[in-house]
Amino acid sequence: MKNQKQNKFVTISISIALIINIAWSFYNLNKFDNIKVNFEGEYYNQLLYSDLGPTWIIADRFKKKLDNGESFFSSIPAYERFLLPSILVGYYYHLIDKEIFENKNENKKVIKEKNFKIFLLLFQILIYYSSVLLISNEIFKRFDYQKSKLIILFLCLEPSLLQWHSSFWSESIFLSLMILAFFILLKKSEKAFLNILLGFIVGLMFMQRSVSFLYILPICIYFFLVFKQRLKPLSFLLIGYFFVTALIGYNNFSKTGSLYFVPTHMTYYGYYHYFAHQILADRKNISYPEASEILKNNEMDWRKENNININNTEDLLKNIKYRNKVFAKEIIQNPLYSTQLFIKRSVKTSIIMPLWVNKKYYFDKTDPEAQNNPKEYYNKNLIYNIPYTLFIYLFFAIGFFNLFKKIFINKIKDPTDNFYIFNLISILYFLSIVGFWGNPKYFTPCMISISFFFAEGFFSIRKKYFRSQN
Repeated sequence: MKNQKQNKFVTISISIALIINIAWSFYNLNKFDNIKVNFEGEYYNQLLYSDLGPTWIIADRFKKKLDNGESFFSSIPAYERFLLPSILVGYYYHLIDKEIFENKNENKKVIKEKNFKIFLLLFQILIYYSSVLLISNEIFKRFDYQKSKLIILFLCLEPSLLQWHSSFWSESIFLSLMILAFFILLKKSEKAFLNILLGFIVGLMFMQRSVSFLYILPICIYFFLVFKQRLKPLSFLLIGYFFVTALIGYNNFSKTGSLYFVPTHMTYYGYYHYFAHQILADRKNISYPEASEILKNNEMDWRKENNININNTEDLLKNIKYRNKVFAKEIIQNPLYSTQLFIKRSVKTSIIMPLWVNKKYYFDKTDPEAQNNPKEYYNKNLIYNIPYTLFIYLFFAIGFFNLFKKIFINKIKDPTDNFYIFNLISILYFLSIVGFWGNPKYFTPCMISISFFFAEGFFSIRKKYFRSQN
């Protein structure tokens, strides 16, 4: 009887979510799949502007190689910017034999309108809710019945998660892979197949988004908490993970002649590019433009001395190493400001924005307002997300405090507590990697972990409230 109630609840929750996502997908396609002209006179597809454009450019190159008869593996691009998203898009258009781009005036390419994009959205919606369906039974096994219902409802319908499945950003597939990983973690199995599969999934997460390159570390910590000195599960996990990363490294080497794993574009335009000048400016008490000029001149001098040509992958990797060293040096020389900058931007990153995707459709980086006053332009209506953010964090904080008190003060530990500890480490991992960027988009994976603490906090309050009524 209880299983029937569980199944009915999950079925209804997922069905409602599917209806919302499918309707939202059609809405986004009808409203935003349009070709426009930006302030510089360049054509662009409003639905796939900004960072999404390069994903589809790489996908088009991959598709064209497949169309020309090259094998699947030889056609896979090097991991320079986006890998799995480009493969999925490119292979889809290869299968349906449709073009991704069309030519406009002066042969300028732009992503085509109305070219069967809906099936890509339906695919990722199906993948995500299949992963929720898979993990739901495990959640009911491990957690209180009412808490389990709220966790599943959160995963299905929480707005800041919901928005990604009807867009072409990489978050939806990434969240699906993350939930699949959590499903295996909850099982706490020592079986070789499951742990190799888990490692493989974490590798796919890295292919989907480079931010998860070191996400294997929080999972290793969880394995030590659960399996103690038993190293077989950990060994199988690492086999699965290193299998995927080895393929990435081999593919990069075969395409560029250089062995690397983390995408070059992301690391070249990383912390140094966006934040080194801010730290240097504070240290020397100069303006940002002056600091940028100093860093630029130093880098150009270093390139000349070392004969660096960044169009060559090996030299590009050397340049990336140089930039990382300079950035680390700036942090060491100005630790107080660096810490303050990180905390300030991490707070901004942690704001929960249910309409981030929708707002992005209206941004145009060529807009004079965006160039003259980027802070105000890109942070429009940011303050309106504060009440919802505080609502989520209130119950998260209560859930966290209750668990902390139970585990570390009262010394009471339940079988699921290691999973809570892992989720806390997972949140800290993503925040430490993306905190500097100050972009709520990058905080999205943390919402999966927050769902468990949210349910704990919500029912803790409800329990106290009903007690007081009695």
